[in-house]
Amino acid sequence: MTDQIHRFIFDKYGIRGEMVKLSTSSQRMVQGHQYPLVINNLLKQAAAVNVLLATTLKFEGRISIQLQTEGSLKMLVVQTSHDLGYRGVAQYDKEIDYSGLSFKDITRNGQMCITIEPLKGKRYQGIVPLEGDNLAQSIEGYFKQSEQLKTKIWLYNDHHQVFGLMLQALPDMLDDDSFQHLVFLSTTLTEKECLTVDSETLLHRLFHQESINNLAVDPIEFSCGCSRTKMLDSLTLISDEEIEEIILEEGKLSMTCEFCLDSFAFSDMDIKQHRSLEGNSTEH
Repeated sequence: MTDQIHRFIFDKYGIRGEMVKLSTSSQRMVQGHQYPLVINNLLKQAAAVNVLLATTLKFEGRISIQLQTEGSLKMLVVQTSHDLGYRGVAQYDKEIDYSGLSFKDITRNGQMCITIEPLKGKRYQGIVPLEGDNLAQSIEGYFKQSEQLKTKIWLYNDHHQVFGLMLQALPDMLDDDSFQHLVFLSTTLTEKECLTVDSETLLHRLFHQESINNLAVDPIEFSCGCSRTKMLDSLTLISDEEIEEIILEEGKLSMTCEFCLDSFAFSDMDIKQHRSLEGNSTEH
């Protein structure tokens, strides 16, 4: 299945919609991490939500969702660029048994931060408490508190894929009855349908009696963006003495990307050459 998002709008009502399906990319995101099932599912759903939000960006940059809690889930973050490449990672307490734990169990006293970072321009950040029984309800609460936009989200996933649907009233939309009408139609879908039927068919089943304007179908991919150069750049956070000590003991300095788990190894010469190039570029 191709990972993609369908964007559409009900011009008559002033309501936009997006339907996303992730499979290959979400499997790549969690590959090798061995997350407990409840965290694995939450991270995949967060990726779907973040892609839904990223399609609203009107500029080059990225949007991020970050959860921080006092529960067993310590931190979860997903970052999606304007071209719909995304990556995500979660940090959690590895000493407890996650069997039977729910979203609310692992996100106790949590907060959600949504950050918009344009390549040019000001950074925007909205922070709200994590409320609701699941991530979809938390995102709906965010839009209600921070953006004052009527929003309804459905999220489903199994071991292989994740499905997301968002309906959102445009800022000048005043007719609540129309919004509730489309929400009612959407609730007729079953989880099984969402995960087994293609998006075009689902949209037809839901809204065949409505006037719907299909805007675009865009591909989505996992895109970490890490590289040897970026890893070398991050070594500014480590003192020269620490680096020398590590290389003396191990013969090299090894680093692993926390998102994709790719490993990088650097010799003393690699690091010195990089710092020399950095120094030259600074002088110019």
